[in-house]
Parts: sequence; C-alpha cells; structure tokens
Amino acid sequence: MIEGDEYDSAFFDKTAKFLKYLPDIVVVNNIEFDHADIYPDLDAIRLAFRRLVNLVPRRGLLVLGADNADALALKANARCRVETFGLSAGCDWQAHDLQVTPNSTRFGVRRAGTTVGTFEVPLLGAYNVRNALAALAVGAAAGLSTDTMAEGLRAFKGVRRRLQHRGTAAGVAVYDDFAHHPTAIAETLQGVRSAYPDRRIWAIFEPRSATSCRRVFQSDFAQALAQADRVVLPAVFRSTLPDDERLSPESLVGDLKAAGVEARYIPEVPEIVRTISKEARTGDLVIVMSNGGFDDIHQKLLTALEARGN
Repeated sequence: MIEGDEYDSAFFDKTAKFLKYLPDIVVVNNIEFDHADIYPDLDAIRLAFRRLVNLVPRRGLLVLGADNADALALKANARCRVETFGLSAGCDWQAHDLQVTPNSTRFGVRRAGTTVGTFEVPLLGAYNVRNALAALAVGAAAGLSTDTMAEGLRAFKGVRRRLQHRGTAAGVAVYDDFAHHPTAIAETLQGVRSAYPDRRIWAIFEPRSATSCRRVFQSDFAQALAQADRVVLPAVFRSTLPDDERLSPESLVGDLKAAGVEARYIPEVPEIVRTISKEARTGDLVIVMSNGGFDDIHQKLLTALEARGN
C-alpha cells in the first residue's frame, strides 16, 4: 500500500502523481481544497480524483469516506465495487461509541449494520478512527481475519510528525504535528482536547505551505485554532506573496481574540521560545504545527524548559 499524492508529478508535469499509478484498491478519505500553487479551485481537485477513480479496474475496490460529501460523490464515477466508511449512519464500515484516553482511542465497528467487534488504536481522535476503518476495509478485502486486524491496529504506533511526542520538560509536553490545513489542525486539536479535557493547550502554527500562506483559509484557520487555549503565530513563511494574497497573522490573531482565545503574533522563533518557556506551566500541552522544520523549535522549546526547570 502506498499513499496517493495529488500534488504535481514534476516541474514539467503538473498532473497529480497518483495518476501514474495502476491501483487495484483506492481509498479516498476526504477531498478539500489545497495546493493552491497547482490547483486553481476545488473543482480542479475533484477532477483529479475522478480521473484516479477511472484507473481502478472493474475487479478492484474503491473505499470512500462517507463523512465527506466530495469523497462520497466519487461513487457515481466508479466502475468497480464501492465500500464506504466513517462515523455516519448507513455507511458500510461504521465506527461508533468512541472512547478517547491519553493513550488510545477505542471504538466499536459495524459492517453493513452487523457488529464486527471492538478495536483500539494507540492514537488520538476521530480522524485516526476513520483511517483505521479504511484499513479494516482494505484488510478484509485482502482476506485478513478480524483478530489479525485488531492486533495490528493495537500495535500500530503511528508515524513521525503526526502528533509525535518530542519530549516533556518542566512538566510541559511538546508535540510535533504536520498539520497545515484547517481541517487537519481542527482534527488534531479535537483529538488532544478529547484526551486531555482539563489540560491547557498551546497551539503554535507556522503558515508555511503554498496554500496556508495565502488568504484562502483566513477565516477557516481562526475556527480551527479556536479549539486551543493559547495560540502563537509566527511570520508567514512565504513573504514574497503580494499583500492582498498573503495570509494575515495579525488579522488571524484579531479573529481569535474576538472568539475569546488568547492569541499572539510573534514573528521570530527565539521570541516564541522565550515566551512559552516563561509562561507555560506544569501540565500544559504544546502542539507545534508546521509542514517544515520550523527552525527546530521543538528541541529549542524543550531545552529552554529544561533550563527553566533547573
């Protein structure tokens, strides 16, 4: 199994990488606008995914996220068997009764209304449950037993940069997350909040990707980040964008404050580190979100917190 990539294939080939594959099984979790440097609008992304679906042979399988309308709409383009998954009623693989703890998410599964069993992943949040459901659908199609799949999910430790715990110092836990789209930010913070309802959550978000640096998600970022207790925004990474196209962190801070969230615009990493190492208290969770290296801010935070603790 490989991850499909809708980003361009090469400098001279702006079609999606996944159109170069010849898949027997395709999973589409959700479809949203992204990659503003490649796609002019959401319709262009929808077209790329319809073309991907056309590559699946009649003997193949298309697995679609039922919780996303655009993903589910691909069913109309399929020539192969289609199975759906999600938390929505009526899908083929449905998760229910989610229980999130600091160490895992437990959930029940029904297939076509019939109970399959109870599963657990050492990951947080509903989005990880959706991913697990898709894996169950593919595993079942490959002939794996329910017990084998349940054991595999319990043993899966996740991947780097997806709410990866980088360390704890002075009682403050620092996490690294690749989130750079409003939906990913919202899902990540929801997962953390459900696992730690009484902890104070800091969100440090670096607008770095081609899309997140643009104004296209200005209001969406405010809604997503509003689930944190404290938000810190650095300077926009792509400073060469025209002012009328570039995301405004100052305006984003204003929108968050209007929503009752303590937010600050701190352009440079050294000052962010000084601020958080000074103000964070025991039990706080610091979620750093960026699709780049972010000047190694994670380790710098831990070093500064260690020094404070000593």
